[in-house]
Amino acid sequence: MEETLNLEDILEVIKKNLAMIIALVLLFGSIAAFATAFLMTPQYEANTQILVSQSHNSEVAVDNQNIQASLQLINTYRDIIKSPTVLDDVVANLNLEQSTSALSEQITVNNQDQSQVVTVTVSDASPENAETIANEVANVFQQRVTEVMNVDNVSILAPADIGEDPSPVSPQPLINVAIGMILGALLGLGIAFLREFLDKRVKTEEEIQKHLDLPVLGTIAKF
Repeated sequence: MEETLNLEDILEVIKKNLAMIIALVLLFGSIAAFATAFLMTPQYEANTQILVSQSHNSEVAVDNQNIQASLQLINTYRDIIKSPTVLDDVVANLNLEQSTSALSEQITVNNQDQSQVVTVTVSDASPENAETIANEVANVFQQRVTEVMNVDNVSILAPADIGEDPSPVSPQPLINVAIGMILGALLGLGIAFLREFLDKRVKTEEEIQKHLDLPVLGTIAKF
């Protein structure tokens, strides 16, 4: 007869191994807390916003056609911002130690749907560096886009400003500890059920009746 576990059996397995499960939850939570506090480098973010609009020298009123043309250019501008054309100058101007490709990994460029505002986000271990790099990227892009695209429709809407007391965006201690505790709980449950399935011993009168389908006539007490 195929063995199945009902809710009562599951609760019994958890009850018998509750101490081990709790120990693993606390252990993994402690490991996650230690790693977050001592092994992970805090990362800060700085954002600058760039407005893509019609040419500054144009005297034509803003209309839907001009807005759509600007929106179509935004995807191209996102690629230009992270290209060596812009980032090589940023590295040289700020005397950065990282390479252009490494700097590109620190930069995220996005915009809301149907928005002419492009947000450039820079992450760095130093909040001051993140702010400086974000502003320099915006400045260099504004200069370079005129040469590359032969247009003058980019302006800096909001320079990056980290404020007086910036908070790191990562790591997030509470989330990391919660993940560690969940992993500990899953590991504990896995070990508990594995032990239960591998343990073929008959321990109680009820198990004898269940497996042999025979009545229990008597038991010998353990002294």
